[in-house]
Amino acid sequence: MPARSAYGLHIRGLDEVAELPTVARPPAGSHPVTVRQRHATPPPPTPLDGYRLVRRLTDGRTLALERRSGDATFYGPALAADVLAHPYLAPVAVVVNRWAGRETFHAGAFVHAGRAWVVLGGRTAGKSTLLAALAARDVPVLADDIVVCDGGDVLAGPRCVDLREPVPGLGLPTRAVRDATRLRVTLPAVAPRLPLGGWIFLRWGDAPALTPVGPADLLSRLAARRSLPELPSDPAVLLTLAGKPGYDLTRPRDWAALDATRRLLCVALAPTGARP
Repeated sequence: MPARSAYGLHIRGLDEVAELPTVARPPAGSHPVTVRQRHATPPPPTPLDGYRLVRRLTDGRTLALERRSGDATFYGPALAADVLAHPYLAPVAVVVNRWAGRETFHAGAFVHAGRAWVVLGGRTAGKSTLLAALAARDVPVLADDIVVCDGGDVLAGPRCVDLREPVPGLGLPTRAVRDATRLRVTLPAVAPRLPLGGWIFLRWGDAPALTPVGPADLLSRLAARRSLPELPSDPAVLLTLAGKPGYDLTRPRDWAALDATRRLLCVALAPTGARP
């Protein structure tokens, strides 16, 4: 039976969520998850371990995850399809992938020269705005909100980017979602996984600039930013991830600078020999 796929998961129970690609069979390496909703009294919260998690969410709902069965149950009022795509699938993806030994980060990713470049920054760093600007110029976006790394690959997320406010000049169609608090950009299909190209850390400044991050600094940043640090990480995996190039991307808080930032990225990240 066809199911949905995102974040390295083979998902049942979300047939109505259009932002999740339909797949006839589980992609290689994917983990089965069945998402359910129950308007019932939830079980009491439990600490995260290697097999089970029951956690109260910020909106008062409760998420229960069972590793062996692959069940993910949301307790509380019914959730609409748009919020199940994003943001409610994210905590499920984070826990299941961390249980599987993968690293996850609060980040987005775009594709350049066949490789995935991961974009990291705080909640107001403009990750989604930058990704939407890239998508408007036909740069494939692999993920928004959560990035899952499986070995040396980055796994694709739901096919959408959510913006807090309109971005002048992008020309992208949007629709209101999440109780009209976000504007959703629908993304085209993309490969389910792509090799990691490197890391980009966002910061605000006066002019677009791309500055290399040293290997030791990059390793420290990645170790600090991985999701659920209470679960163990393989040091060899982190060293492999930190072996890719990292950059600080500085750009101004000005919509008009988005194209200049995009051009800077396209030139700087071009494979050696392809740069002008």
